[in-house]
Amino acid sequence: MSDTIWFAMRATYGRNLMAQRLLEIKKIESFIPMRKRTTKVGHRIKTDYIPVVRDLIFVLCEREVIQEAKSKIPYLHYITRPAEGRNIPVEVPTEQMENFMAVCNDMETDVEFLSGEEARFEVGEWVRICRGSLKGREGRLVKVEGKRSKRFVVAIDGVLAVSVSGIKADDIERIKN
Repeated sequence: MSDTIWFAMRATYGRNLMAQRLLEIKKIESFIPMRKRTTKVGHRIKTDYIPVVRDLIFVLCEREVIQEAKSKIPYLHYITRPAEGRNIPVEVPTEQMENFMAVCNDMETDVEFLSGEEARFEVGEWVRICRGSLKGREGRLVKVEGKRSKRFVVAIDGVLAVSVSGIKADDIERIKN
């Protein structure tokens, strides 16, 4: 499994869950960022999970395996970026993907940064969370427009980012580059 790569992909027309089921049958690992949705149906409250981004799916496998799968799933396409005059598939480093998945899977956290100590961290700095359910995860502090405080962000460059508040300044440490 050392040649496996995380590919950022799209399953057009909102068929990412369908693509995930087909990939699962082929024993290909995938990840779709999900969020909790609560709706009222009649007198009952219904809670389910839906994709954060309608067409997005991340797939972990060898390049040849995904090419074969793509040929059998016509609505599954690479997300590409320009490089050297052509478009190449977006590949996500494993550690970055693990950080991203951990933050996405812990979406219950949503409190603002607390403590007067938050000023010791600069926007744009790489930090590591040292306590709590996201312990060990790395990301960047950013200022998100429309939000009052700095937020911890894990991004898949050029594809998607997830930001989390609720992490106290005392629970993060600066990462030296």
